[in-house]
Amino acid sequence: MYHPNRILERELEFTKIYRENIGQPKAVRESRCMDAQMATYFVTIQPQDLIAGRISRPYVVFAQCMEGDGIDKTGYCIDVVNCEKELERMKADAAYSREDCMQAEEMIQFWKTENTNIKIRQQFPKSWAGSMGGDDYVHDNAAIHPLYRLAGVNLDFKKLFRLCVCGLRDEALRLSQETQEPEKKNFYEGVASVQESLRRVMGQYTTEAKRLAGQENDRVRQQELLQMAECLEHIQTAPPESMQEAIQLQCLYMLAARAVEIGRIDDYLGEFYRKDLKTGRITHDQAVRLLDNFFTIIETQCGRDTRVIIGGMGREHEKSADEFAMLVMDVLEVRREHFYPQISLRYYKEMNQDIYDRALRILGSGMTFPMLYNDDVNVPAVMRAMDVPRKAAEQYSFFGCGEYMLAVQSIGTPNTALNVAKVLELVLHDGINPATGILSGPLAAGQECKKLQDIICYEELEELLKTYLTFFIEIAGGFEELVYDVDGKEAEFLQLSCLQDDCMTRGRGMLNGGYRYLGGTVETYGNITLSDSMEAIRKVVFEEKRCTLQELVEALDCDFSGKEMLQQALLDAPKFGNDNEEADEIAVRLHEFICQTIRNQKNRTRLDSFLAVLINNNMNVTLGQFTGATPDGRNAHKFLSNGNSPYNGQDKEGLTALILSLTKLDNSIHAGGNQNLKFARSMFEGDLTQIKSVLGTFFDLGGQQVNLSVVCQKDLEDALVHPESHENLVVRVGGFTARFIDLDKKTQQDVLTRTAYC
Repeated sequence: MYHPNRILERELEFTKIYRENIGQPKAVRESRCMDAQMATYFVTIQPQDLIAGRISRPYVVFAQCMEGDGIDKTGYCIDVVNCEKELERMKADAAYSREDCMQAEEMIQFWKTENTNIKIRQQFPKSWAGSMGGDDYVHDNAAIHPLYRLAGVNLDFKKLFRLCVCGLRDEALRLSQETQEPEKKNFYEGVASVQESLRRVMGQYTTEAKRLAGQENDRVRQQELLQMAECLEHIQTAPPESMQEAIQLQCLYMLAARAVEIGRIDDYLGEFYRKDLKTGRITHDQAVRLLDNFFTIIETQCGRDTRVIIGGMGREHEKSADEFAMLVMDVLEVRREHFYPQISLRYYKEMNQDIYDRALRILGSGMTFPMLYNDDVNVPAVMRAMDVPRKAAEQYSFFGCGEYMLAVQSIGTPNTALNVAKVLELVLHDGINPATGILSGPLAAGQECKKLQDIICYEELEELLKTYLTFFIEIAGGFEELVYDVDGKEAEFLQLSCLQDDCMTRGRGMLNGGYRYLGGTVETYGNITLSDSMEAIRKVVFEEKRCTLQELVEALDCDFSGKEMLQQALLDAPKFGNDNEEADEIAVRLHEFICQTIRNQKNRTRLDSFLAVLINNNMNVTLGQFTGATPDGRNAHKFLSNGNSPYNGQDKEGLTALILSLTKLDNSIHAGGNQNLKFARSMFEGDLTQIKSVLGTFFDLGGQQVNLSVVCQKDLEDALVHPESHENLVVRVGGFTARFIDLDKKTQQDVLTRTAYC
């Protein structure tokens, strides 16, 4: 196991290997860099671990999936901030010479231009100038932001368990011998090389487990370590035969590849669990402890985006999968104080109702998991949105904050975040961002379009808005393609590609023609803020003529100071979420325009699908800080609407009206939308009839997903004053769960002001 001797030791060695192979085929360079990386990636087994696998990430890496240090990265990347901090430590330490420090400094400068993110940005077309935001959306005022991601990769764990790393290596070597094409041969040999690198890690962990067992005085712990060593030794050369061996193999592979998505765990581990129970190899309690340990490792090593999916259509062994789904919920209750990995249940009417009831009981106890996804709606929706057959659609998966993709057949990486409320702000200021004075949008690119003074009716304003939205959506599609193109030129993503459909048969990396369906997404924020704003403009400006468009803009620019009566009129205009025909009609129309325009980008790119995601993390709060007052009556810098939900507190006509509004939005033209609902605990009391009726109505009418927070409103209010008394108060923010008291004040206000139904 790796023990660093010198500051930036790993980073300098990785850079040396990269430079030595910079002129080699990309698969060769990648495999050699991965070998060096894996040799220093893994650290010693932790006390109480039942499976081996912990990592210490260097600051210069090959990131196969999204690597986070505040800024999203993939490919070859550097954490400049931490490298520069380490350099200062070197300069202050007499053990390091001036030459040592110069070498480290030169390395940092090298990667500032060689990292993949920079290579992507260097290829931005001139037409994006002034419109595409900077690389750090947390501090950048723009309508669209680049995210530089490769995310949501679900690995074919069934294949991994069937072949193990040696089998994957041997498959690659066989295919290499069968082809005469140099590029394919390099790809296959690279795949074989990275599997052998991982096999060596398993050997190191085997030795480590035996060493620790020899030092252990506690007999129980000693046996656990010896069992771990036995599992590690077995999976070096043979497929796993037990649940523990399968999880051990999965854990190490995920960590080595930085693949954070666990996916449909009941589908691929259910048979191992059933067989182990039948033979007496494991007990239920031992399985709970083992799975809990696996989840703990993933939580600490992979962060909040990792997803565990249970239930749903299309599972191979439904009975054993259902047994494992119940096991997952047993573990969920054991892990009440842990929020990751995120547990999600794919619901459908014909499912085992015991599983559904169990899920609702857990939610009713105050937990925010499992999140509920409606397969009866989602499967046909995915078929249409991604233009795939039902069998493929049944294997849809979701990742991150709730984006959909086809497991093992595609990815759905969201590489842009589009603030559609900010787009309206630009429209109302003739493309000039009032916060920066920078011209953005079609006018900045030299395109001709109307200005605000030319608008004489609401319809013309909506058409102008659509012109601006189209411009930014085309940037999003172009950027998605650019990221994939540059990433594909830089690397094959060997360890991921060999567990994706078609990559091995085609002899190509997943971004180089390996995928059957190459998908992408764009995150949209402020959608309902936008539609409510347009309805308010239609009503107050054009129908009631309470002010002109210019007077409205003046009121927005001063954040309604001295314009309180106009603000109230805007607030009183119909709002989405109340089954109001006028407000809902505009929301539906803009929803369809945005989603279809994004969907149509596949015709302008090499993508097989490109779809909107109407999700939320807390970016509605972050992006709201950079958005001025909006025509719906919202004050400047407040949070935007959450996902496709009504703006907080505006759903005033009750739960039925809310459901009727929500289900008017077409779910078959995008790749996921979060619906956050806050319920009183009384809804979950007794025989669950009440909550099942509510959710059943929502699902029957077309609801595709719901995140539930079951809390007492008074507890939330009291937590603002007495946080020390509410340490275990847990809420669903959107794409993630958190303790209420740990949220920043603005996000707390977002959660607090959501309507609570009882």
